[in-house]
Amino acid sequence: MILTLAARELRSGLVTPMLWVLLGAGQVVLAWIFLQVLEDFSALDAAARAAPLTLELTLNLFGFAAVVVMLAAPLLAQRMLSSEFREASFDLLEAAPVRRLSLVLGKFLGLWLLLAPLCLLPALNVALLAGTVALDAGQLAAATLGLWLAGGFFAAVGLYASSLSAQPGASVLAAFGLLLLFSVIGRAEPLLSTSLSLFGWLAWNEHLLWFLFGAVRLSDLLYFLLFTVFFLALTERRLVNRRFA
Repeated sequence: MILTLAARELRSGLVTPMLWVLLGAGQVVLAWIFLQVLEDFSALDAAARAAPLTLELTLNLFGFAAVVVMLAAPLLAQRMLSSEFREASFDLLEAAPVRRLSLVLGKFLGLWLLLAPLCLLPALNVALLAGTVALDAGQLAAATLGLWLAGGFFAAVGLYASSLSAQPGASVLAAFGLLLLFSVIGRAEPLLSTSLSLFGWLAWNEHLLWFLFGAVRLSDLLYFLLFTVFFLALTERRLVNRRFA
């Protein structure tokens, strides 16, 4: 049932222009960043290069792609629950013999798959250099994994925000607000006197940075897994409360 729901959401998302607009716009900007990094890197002598080409590409390409995926997730998620609430089509799903958890997981998986092409765009751009320059394949794989995990986190937040309101615009703003909070909360760390701060740990970009450096740490994997499961659980609870409201 989960795979059936995911396939339904995937088919619905592929026939809407939103995904293709995001892919096109994202690729245009990523291509410009890609060429700019190559131009700046090739203009420097070997002694003047502060970082290898792979690191320059992961920090710039994958870092920007993370912002694109973060912006795309709420826009794609709002049609999965919020729009269905408004159009009353969600009532048909509620009448079906489908567990709320299966419903949430199916929609989440469909949304995550819709975000997958955006997560793969940086790697596809870098693949154009295959055979021409020496690149660290392990670091590129780690960066792609980190971006994909971050996309799952963004999808879970977007899906939860979509469950909060029957107004798609309001759900998109709620998702943007939550993601913005998780983006900037790490900046509160320098204001604290202690060296170990919960605020720094809560920021998703701090965990993604380690993947961009090529380090796959258990703590970063657990971070994305924990918060993805957390927001999916909130979504499931929200749907249960809505049914009995």
